[in-house]
Amino acid sequence: MMDVKKELCVFISENILSGEIEVTPEMSLSDIGVDSFSIIEIILFIERKFNVAIPHESLTPENFVSVNALVECMNSYKNKV
Repeated sequence: MMDVKKELCVFISENILSGEIEVTPEMSLSDIGVDSFSIIEIILFIERKFNVAIPHESLTPENFVSVNALVECMNSYKNKV
């Protein structure tokens, strides 16, 4: 089973970007072209795939700076769903 960071990187690479960019957990999402519409797609993917709901108050730029930051945010809500 793929770990969460790897699955998010693959999802972003294949569904948000052209698929030619290899996404790593520490990359700045905005620097590789992830915009606010893409963030919504990522949030929906997280909710469906991992059954984790990220509350509105946590939808801040700091939590979406990288896959690492996103997974850290997810982990704080993982057991509350």
